[in-house]
Amino acid sequence: MVEVEIKLKIDSCEAIEAKLVELGFNKSHTLQETDYYYNGVDRDFRSSSEALRLRLVEALDGGALVADRPGESLVQLTYKGPKLDNVSMSRVEHQVNVEEFETMHTILCSLGYKPVMPVIKLRREYFSEEMAACVDTVDGLGDFLELEIMVDNEEGREGALGTIEKVLGSLGYSLSDTTTTSYLSMLEKLKT
Repeated sequence: MVEVEIKLKIDSCEAIEAKLVELGFNKSHTLQETDYYYNGVDRDFRSSSEALRLRLVEALDGGALVADRPGESLVQLTYKGPKLDNVSMSRVEHQVNVEEFETMHTILCSLGYKPVMPVIKLRREYFSEEMAACVDTVDGLGDFLELEIMVDNEEGREGALGTIEKVLGSLGYSLSDTTTTSYLSMLEKLKT
């Protein structure tokens, strides 16, 4: 799968959320996400623009993230390939749910992957028929909007990016307002 995604800094979560609803997006979950990133064993993922992430997701609104198990957390292991263009966060993405966070963390470290600082965020999810919108408050960084469409292959990327660009315009933004810098990179830059 190819994740076609843009990200931009916003001034008001409430204003963006209201505009998303006006555009036909439906609110899903309010989540606490803690992302633990790892650096490669054989290469520096920062240099190669790849990402390996173990994410702990907790629903703050009591919703079920795991079927028939309300209130339980979800753990996801994600690999993201190098960025596919210079205007978006689009990448090939592979993701799998895992049962136990600590065990997966131990496996990754035992294989030589090096943990990097965590990224902690409050995420409010909205969905339209074809797009996900995440309104994020990231610890240490502030408020952001992410718009994302998953496509089957590289050929669908341009069309998806065009659809995202139309929604951006409806929200009062353009692609020039977006960033291709990850939350992790933003946080690391603040530390230096």
